Amino acid sequence: MTACDCCGADLDDSGAIDLDLGLPPGVRAPTLLAGGNVLLTGDAAYVRCVLLVEMTGDLELWFGAWMRVDRPAALHAADSWDGPGYDSLKFTGTFAHDIKPWDGLRGAEVAAEVREPGDLPEYVRHPLLGKVWDRDEVLSGYLVELPVSIQQKLPGRWSIERTAGLTPYVLEEGLRFAGPGRAVFVDVRRAQGTTAERFLELALEGAPEVPEEQRFQERDGVELRHALWLTSASGQHEFHGHVARFGEMVVVTCVHDDPADHAWARHVLNSVHYRNGPRS
Repeated sequence: MTACDCCGADLDDSGAIDLDLGLPPGVRAPTLLAGGNVLLTGDAAYVRCVLLVEMTGDLELWFGAWMRVDRPAALHAADSWDGPGYDSLKFTGTFAHDIKPWDGLRGAEVAAEVREPGDLPEYVRHPLLGKVWDRDEVLSGYLVELPVSIQQKLPGRWSIERTAGLTPYVLEEGLRFAGPGRAVFVDVRRAQGTTAERFLELALEGAPEVPEEQRFQERDGVELRHALWLTSASGQHEFHGHVARFGEMVVVTCVHDDPADHAWARHVLNSVHYRNGPRS
């Protein structure tokens, strides 16, 4: 457990995430054997195995993923699954899935074996093994609730924290992360030749007037950061943040029920980052 630099909150950034990839593409109404871990179709056979992908931040991603094997191997696995021969099962075949953000995984030659009695066979040869992958690059593509916080990639070179427990949604005007008592709305805006100061001026047209202690503005190198916060008539707390630089601006709106979450909203704004490199 590490602490946030800006608000001191504990950040749970390690552990394991389980993701099931579902049936192989194109498979419909299969015959399932061995408790659903061996799959037969008219012209193919599969065995369900576990793929462990190591990521930065001491995080592991566990995929329940199918391997295509020859039919005799699948039938042998089904016969052995609940018997004494299970612990010695080994398979070779091809990977049956595509996984974001990687290319070319479906059809790759792979191998798996039972490593722990009672556990699913584990991939021991696979293109994703033997390397530690960037957690933010990988998990930004999964629009599901995650048990850990990640730095969500945004259009262009921007990123922002997607806090653990919030589910992402793609909107016409950007992204929304939502969970119990919290929501974040994110929009990336571009206007060629527009200065950071002009971007902020345009964003604040029609904004409510708030006391001095409910707003801030600071220059951070080439970036201009600004926020104002208020409590709506319904009792919800709103935090409106902006990070502007020449030609681009990120608009961040955090809505929260608990007034103590103001520190969290500040943390989310502080997490907005512009990275060098190619646009996404």
